[in-house]
Amino acid sequence: MSNSTNALFSEEARALLVLLGLVDNRADVMKLTTDLRKQGFEPALVALCISQAKLRSRAVTKFGLSAATRMLFTEQGLEQSTRAAVSSWHARRLADAGIKSVTDLGCGIGGDSMAFASAGITVTALEKDTAAADFASHNLSGFTNAEVRHGDAIEAEIATEAVWLDPARRNLSVKAAGRVMLKPEDFSPNLDFAIELARKHDAGIKLAGSLPHELIPADCEANWVSNNNELVETVLWFGKLGTPGKRSAVIVDGQVLEFAGEDIQAPLAAPGKYIYDPISAMVRSHLIGAFALENNLWGISGAIAYLSGDQRVETPWLRGFEILEELPLDAKRIAKRMAELDIGTLEIKKRGVDITPEQLRPKLKLRGQKSATLILTKINDARKALLCLPLG
Repeated sequence: MSNSTNALFSEEARALLVLLGLVDNRADVMKLTTDLRKQGFEPALVALCISQAKLRSRAVTKFGLSAATRMLFTEQGLEQSTRAAVSSWHARRLADAGIKSVTDLGCGIGGDSMAFASAGITVTALEKDTAAADFASHNLSGFTNAEVRHGDAIEAEIATEAVWLDPARRNLSVKAAGRVMLKPEDFSPNLDFAIELARKHDAGIKLAGSLPHELIPADCEANWVSNNNELVETVLWFGKLGTPGKRSAVIVDGQVLEFAGEDIQAPLAAPGKYIYDPISAMVRSHLIGAFALENNLWGISGAIAYLSGDQRVETPWLRGFEILEELPLDAKRIAKRMAELDIGTLEIKKRGVDITPEQLRPKLKLRGQKSATLILTKINDARKALLCLPLG
């Protein structure tokens, strides 16, 4: 850790951070810096603490106000850390399975370790990056049942009942957004190593929500997890923490909801009265077909993740719309119809077609007083625009 970063652990930094509180993007940082320098604070410390106060402001959405204003963050650590609600769900899985101790390999700034310790589980947190390990030590300093060690996950000797791993992604710029198929060696530690270690212990492995199904072994449980309507992770559970072969979508949002099933194709038919957009966790889990069959729904085109039905279905797994009209995907005809219907506020969604909302919207010249949703998609092989009203 650099001397400048080390200064964050001083009493002067602690006092300055209390004085600063949270600093968001609207703050006049130049004025704030000038005022603090006039009060006698060192310029380097001011800059360091303002950066930290900005990170704390961003961290509130992940950790809540109370925790965020006590913790210290690195930019990468905050970006990669698990949301507190999801970390608490991880900890409950371990506690419900009777786990009393866990080694958190690659603990980062300690978010999951904090949740484990809060659940009464004894935690050994290991982190290879020296700076992150120091930040984790600070963040876990209030727990008597947590210890942070600096070390490499590959060389770790496991002396706890369970293991938690959060492998980092390598080459993010090259393999961003799934454009290139990920391989086990694209993770650190290597995903093959992580899986083999997990098979020797009761274990959980946290991975990206976009993890290719091809990388998921058959002998674990896999969950695709949604929080606040966002797909946040895929978790693989081994040993008594999971059911081998089970695949499920999970919503962690106040309460925990789970849908488990098989990867099967939904029946296909023309759109009914309603169209439904499944949440990303349902889409990525490949459980749409099973969900459709269970809820008397069907797909409208192969490989496109919209469902339809004639009955109104209200569920956190779907966002629903009532279909008013089916139009050809032709900008001029859509614009004419929007004008006839006095539509000026239009949500545009797309799936399975090559035109984007940003390309279409200027061509529509919307000026009306009413609002609607336009879904651009394929019905069988035909490009269509479905004019809809959201279900309230």
